[in-house]
Amino acid sequence: MKKILTMVLVLMVSTSFLATATIRRVGFTGSSTAVDGLDYTTFQAAHDASINGDTIQLYPSTQSSGSTFSGGINKRLYIVGPGYFVNGYNMPGSGIINNALQALPGAISSANFTLGIGSAGTIFAGINGLGLTTSNILDSLNNVAVYRCRSVSVNYNNSGVCNNWIISQCTGVSISQSGYDIAFNGNRSITNLRIENSLGVGISYSATNPSTGQPTPQSPVGVNSGQILNCVWASGTTGVESYNSSLSMNNSVFLIQNCISLGSTFTNGSGWLTGASNCVFVNNITSSAGGTSPVASNPGSSGNVFNVSASSNVIFVGVPNNVSNGQTLNSPDAAFQLTSTSLARNAGINPNTGAQTDCGIYGGTNPYKASGIPNIPAFYRLNAASTTASGSTYTITYSVRSNN
Repeated sequence: MKKILTMVLVLMVSTSFLATATIRRVGFTGSSTAVDGLDYTTFQAAHDASINGDTIQLYPSTQSSGSTFSGGINKRLYIVGPGYFVNGYNMPGSGIINNALQALPGAISSANFTLGIGSAGTIFAGINGLGLTTSNILDSLNNVAVYRCRSVSVNYNNSGVCNNWIISQCTGVSISQSGYDIAFNGNRSITNLRIENSLGVGISYSATNPSTGQPTPQSPVGVNSGQILNCVWASGTTGVESYNSSLSMNNSVFLIQNCISLGSTFTNGSGWLTGASNCVFVNNITSSAGGTSPVASNPGSSGNVFNVSASSNVIFVGVPNNVSNGQTLNSPDAAFQLTSTSLARNAGINPNTGAQTDCGIYGGTNPYKASGIPNIPAFYRLNAASTTASGSTYTITYSVRSNN
């Protein structure tokens, strides 16, 4: 007898890619036989078979070394992994997993890609160990987005103008502009770089030839305009990772707003913050003193709070102490949620609307998503009336989390 399958499926997914785009999998081990046109053994093979707007899913490996991916990108793609902090493979120290999320086994150790002509508009999400390098080209590489990734490294090499990049909801971000080549005489400027709701942001811009120490011939060099919004730096933590990175701004122009810095000093020239004379600091919270710091004295800077204690959990629920009686209390990123009485609550200002918002990664317009789970649906429950069917109708109910 022919059976009729009735499914109750609620799915809310936001994406800029066409519904007709093809999904390709790399490293999938859920079936014994690879599906032609769907499963690939290397990222490059999946990339080469794709067209603009396609999705490439990267799968974790249960091998001790985890899975690694690499290749060149010259198409506009959506490249997505499973997130992090959802099982024992990516746990730092005594960190615990995020039990609220789908716990796929295994880990992605690294995913290193070179962005070339045609890759503008590519989106990366849910990837651990993401490394991006712009290639030596005279073309522009605009509108690249990185969401919910961990251990992100971006090197703006000898590429053309890189406009409108966004790095959002990430854990551990390192941005550099290096790779100077005397033969490259194009424009290397970076405009409207937005880094938001991320833990531990490090920036190093170099406007000199590392071989000679002389200024580069390109003009302009560095960030013409950028924003660092709702980010967190914290050192000396217990039971979580220490997100403490240096900002070497090289006089780049940045708005730094609604951020929290505990144990990392906002003191210009201290080694943690240098070249910040063109930065504007608004409504940040720091454990360092004001004084002559650019956070206090730079033109346009206002609303900053200084001398906040970094030795007790007055801001975050799990920082600096995330352990009680030997038991870790939060996953490494959940520890940075604000306490109910945190002075960071409603201490920030939305730079677009002027409305109040929380400082830190869980405030602002794009709050951090725990464990980097990408905004793709996760099927986490299946209910069926019985294991056998009778009659003409067999009803199955799926529960799906949208993760937007």
